[in-house]
Amino acid sequence: MRKTAVLILLALLLLLCSCVTKLPYGDQEYIQALGLDGEFVITVNAELLDLDEYVSSDDTGVNYIKNRMTRLSVALYDSKGTSGPVVEDFSEYDYYGAIEGSFSKTLVNSALTLGSLFSPFKDPATKLKFYADSASGIEAAIPADGIILFSSTDVVDTYNRTFTSDREVRISKDDAEKLYASQIGIYVANPRAMIDLGFDISETALNNISSILMVLDDGVVSIDFRLKTEDLAESFAVIVKASYVGNLRREGKKLDIAALREMFVQELDTVQVKGMPLTEEQEESILAITNSLLDLL
Repeated sequence: MRKTAVLILLALLLLLCSCVTKLPYGDQEYIQALGLDGEFVITVNAELLDLDEYVSSDDTGVNYIKNRMTRLSVALYDSKGTSGPVVEDFSEYDYYGAIEGSFSKTLVNSALTLGSLFSPFKDPATKLKFYADSASGIEAAIPADGIILFSSTDVVDTYNRTFTSDREVRISKDDAEKLYASQIGIYVANPRAMIDLGFDISETALNNISSILMVLDDGVVSIDFRLKTEDLAESFAVIVKASYVGNLRREGKKLDIAALREMFVQELDTVQVKGMPLTEEQEESILAITNSLLDLL
């Protein structure tokens, strides 16, 4: 009898872990509702990165999520207004987003309820059950199987703005697919700052950009800078190309004119940087950002 009960329990757990839930935003990607002006939207593809290199834990709950997650998407914003035009450290930024994967709402809720770090709450307006850690301020909610919402300030607001059926789409389907196809994707609309990639971009030039879409794979970065007009794009193309060439000359590297023409392309209002190798310093900076995001686990 006991053996039968155990088998039934295991079957129920497998069913919970493998169920497919219809999300309220249909066939859209979760990330499409992120990206208010100035926010850095960073998405990490857990299926293309070896998470064991970034997350090491003896906690069974952490390992359950790590082993089943497919994606971590975070929107970071400078609520204090202390960041300059170049971001070197996101530690003072507030954030919100989601962990996506093949895990059960019931099991994750149970783990958070039984754990000692988080206290349970329920929002009276949405009936959303969520959890808060008073020490760190982090809040989390599991509105459906396969998704964990989190926020450093207000997870109910994150739920209302990014998960419900009437959420506002801010990132196009095409851009979301580009971001999702890479190991690490970064998107910023109307940027007020940017990550240092070696380009000498002034605040004036930064203000002329309507969006930046950046994808990173195995030490190579490709970027779409979208300017507010085609004329501004022409000027911006000169700036980024000259900055890159200047860096090569300072490093004593030989210029390959044909390769530069293929790497820097301007089409209408968009300046594309295609397949630019990252320096060791730049790659370490990006990996440090990735590590800090995965530390949320």
